[in-house]
Order: sequence, then C-alpha cells, then structure tokens
Amino acid sequence: MNIVTTSRNVPASTPQRVWSPSGVNIYKKLFEKSNEKLKAHIRKVLLETYDQHEKPLQVDTIFNLAQGRDTFLLAGTGFGKSWIPEMYYKLFPQKARAVVLLLNPLDTLGDNQVLEKLMAGFTAINLTKQSFTNKAADEVLAGVYNFVYLSPEIFLNSKKFEKVYYSVAFQNLIALVVVDEAHMIYIWGLVASGTAKTSTLAHHRLEDYGLF
Repeated sequence: MNIVTTSRNVPASTPQRVWSPSGVNIYKKLFEKSNEKLKAHIRKVLLETYDQHEKPLQVDTIFNLAQGRDTFLLAGTGFGKSWIPEMYYKLFPQKARAVVLLLNPLDTLGDNQVLEKLMAGFTAINLTKQSFTNKAADEVLAGVYNFVYLSPEIFLNSKKFEKVYYSVAFQNLIALVVVDEAHMIYIWGLVASGTAKTSTLAHHRLEDYGLF
C-alpha cells in the first residue's frame, strides 16, 4: 500500500487538518492533537483493537486521511488493509453518523467484506441490483450503515444511487471514499467519463487499498 505521497514529501506550508463546516469531522480532541500525539493515539487504538502492533505504513495512512489528504495505498495480501478504513472510522464521533463508501470490483467481495464488518461490530451493506431497494436507499441516505459497499455498475449506472450520492445530506455524511483495485478505474471508465470523474472526485478523502 503506497501512502500517497508520504508526509515527508508534503511542503511545510501545506494546510493541516481540514475541518468541514457542514460535513463530518473527527473528534475535536483528536483534531487538536499534535501530529505525533495523533499518531500515538492511532498506534494505541490499533493495538487495543486488533491485539497486534501496527505497521508504520498503516499509521501513516490513517494519519494522512485524518489530515484531509487524498491518499493512495499499495500493499500485498495480509498487510491489514481492511483495518485502515475501520481505524479511520473510529476517529469520528458515533453521533456524526459518518459513512465510509467502498467501491469493489465484484459483488461477492462486497458480501464477504460486509460479513467482516458486521463481525467487527460495524453496520454495513453491499449495494447490488437485488439489495439496493428503495428502503435500502433511504437507510443509506440516513446514515444507518457505517460502511457502504457497491460495485462499479451501481456507482456508474444506478440513477437511484446517483440521487442518494449527490444529495447534500449524504455528501455531509461521507467520511471516506475507498476504491479497491485502483488500477481498474481506467477499465471502468471512471476517468474517461465526465460524470464518473465527478463522482470519483466529489469528496476529497480518497484512499486506495486495492490488491495489486
């Protein structure tokens, strides 16, 4: 997992910690911590949650997301990529109803990951042609699900999802947009299509934790 451009490559003048006036934000006490204290907090919670010592790249990635930076991550199987959006989610107050949106190449991957999230104590849904009912759309819009998985087909071709995604209410709930298998973006047409490109970039916290 590549940490986008690591913090050492970011100019000192780069703005730190984006605070949204209308969207979701991390806990204020975390927002106000120094860089080193925030990283220490991330390491502590990773150890408490997963009973394993953190990998430096995991901490750096979560830290960069907390800084409000677009983040690209590249790592192999077994790295603990799924911990990163989970840990990042834990930086937000539960009452904020923050949502992590995850774009998967296959519906079956979403099903498996939903089960993992449910076992970890989160709420999650995989939006497919069958599961994305009007009721599910209302629940997603209301922030019922902490993690929302969906395929490129739903993301690009569903008018129902487009209505939910572009609503002000939902945009204000999005904490993170994750693209699994980032190299597939070009195959899916997310770059070539003007509409899709807007969808991809609509929120400024993008993490890629795909398997390459």
